[in-house]
Amino acid sequence: MAGATIAPGLPGLLAHFADHDNAELLTRFILTIPGLAIAICAPIAGAVADKMGRRVLLQMGIALYIVAGSAGLWLDDLYWLLISRFLLGVAVGAVMVCSMALITDHFQGVERDRAMGIQSSAMAAGGIVFIAAGSILADLSWRAPFAVYLAPLLLFPLISLFVGKPPPNQVEPGTRQGHFPQWHAALIYSLGFITMMLFYFIPTQLPFLAIQLGADSLKYAGFAVVLSQIFASICSANFQRLRRHWRNEQILAFSFASMGAGFALLSQVETLLGMYLCMPLIGIGLGFTFPNLTIWLMSRVPSDMRGRASGGLTTAIFLGQFMSPLLSQPLVASYGLANAFLVSASLMIVLVVLPSAYVMSRRVRQG
Repeated sequence: MAGATIAPGLPGLLAHFADHDNAELLTRFILTIPGLAIAICAPIAGAVADKMGRRVLLQMGIALYIVAGSAGLWLDDLYWLLISRFLLGVAVGAVMVCSMALITDHFQGVERDRAMGIQSSAMAAGGIVFIAAGSILADLSWRAPFAVYLAPLLLFPLISLFVGKPPPNQVEPGTRQGHFPQWHAALIYSLGFITMMLFYFIPTQLPFLAIQLGADSLKYAGFAVVLSQIFASICSANFQRLRRHWRNEQILAFSFASMGAGFALLSQVETLLGMYLCMPLIGIGLGFTFPNLTIWLMSRVPSDMRGRASGGLTTAIFLGQFMSPLLSQPLVASYGLANAFLVSASLMIVLVVLPSAYVMSRRVRQG
């Protein structure tokens, strides 16, 4: 819910700050500037989590998340709003790093695959609930979706009850063993960056596409994103089933092919119904991508370096989120929304699907 919750309110937010210089670009960054903060702070949070443990940092991150996330309810200056969104990103960095590290601390093997799939499913399910809420609230006011960021108040008693130390067979934070797999991590981080940079075309540009297609309410774009999240949640929850039969590279190629097909079809739609029919393909690809990347990364990371590894992946993912408008907005301005989606589909095929297919074909030939 970090960024996309307020996506349906972007047109109203743009109208409110229409007299501001560069409002067209800056309002997009309201959605994505948390990604820059996460990119900067997640590695620091990872190092802190490895040193002091996950629980305290998790609670601090959630507290900052609530305060900074809900600041749009009362702030009326675009620059201060951008600052609050940056602080929201600092909080997200801490929460994401701690949650990924905690799962890999407490689960191993097949159970870890299952737990990571459930986490990704829960993230997508959160998108269903909170983006839907933001879509409904956006019709009341562009400020109203910011109230959704008060929801994590409910997490504090749950953390106190259920988040404890890792099992005895796990290495406690502060000890070191093994070496960090730099080249392996760099590959996974690059894939995470590409995934989020291209996927974030959806929440940043879909409200404007819906208006072009004749939508008379901002709910239409929000519910389209929700539809993609429904499929993402279902696929993530069943990730371990796919993992039993396919290698990480195969899951990666399938995921990006699915998203690429969804984006290619999205570039051709002429009705709101057509826009909705594209969302399942995008959701399927996204639902398998993130648990796959996390499991693939952690399979080679020593247990005492999981915070650092989580921080790097979180940085890559949300740096891609931040960079997305820098890619999408010039494309939209130069070629229009439809062609921008077509270019993104082409990038998915060229950057990920074709190289993955080549690697798999070489392995088949080599036996």
